Amino acid sequence: MSLHSTMKGEEAAMGADNSGVLYALWSYQGQAADELGFNEGDMVTILQKAQGVDWWWASLCGREGFVPNNYFGLFPKVRPKSLC
Repeated sequence: MSLHSTMKGEEAAMGADNSGVLYALWSYQGQAADELGFNEGDMVTILQKAQGVDWWWASLCGREGFVPNNYFGLFPKVRPKSLC
């Protein structure tokens, strides 16, 4: 199995497993009325994913809107700790 097909499989699973819950890896301020703004670390629920579309319909704290799918991961971002 190639790396490309493995990554495509992971992307397809995102938002489908774990009851649709994903974590924002970066903050995003919505640019249009139908976009959902969020902060790094926010836990969003993916409600709809269209095949081949880079925007998903999601909910956060009772609000809904489109989010860019490349801002999310299966786990929250882990920041390295200082060794000193």
